[in-house]
Amino acid sequence: MDEHRVSTVEDYTKAFLGMAYPVLLMALIFIWALWAYAAALSVCVALHWTIRRLALRRARAEAAWDARVARAIAKGRSGPAAAERRG
Repeated sequence: MDEHRVSTVEDYTKAFLGMAYPVLLMALIFIWALWAYAAALSVCVALHWTIRRLALRRARAEAAWDARVARAIAKGRSGPAAAERRG
């Protein structure tokens, strides 16, 4: 009958609490990383959209400038002085 005697179990409370802290810390860091990733992704999308919009505006302005220069050159070549030179 002594073989089936129930003995006291070791107290693992401190070990559990000691391991619960790193697990909780890792979980919180993981949650923070997900939020930070979402925030960083949002900032990157906004910056990409802004840079692309600025590039399109600059390209439009450059194309308008090139068109004005081409008109001025064409006007200068077909002006009255050009007709006198051709003679």
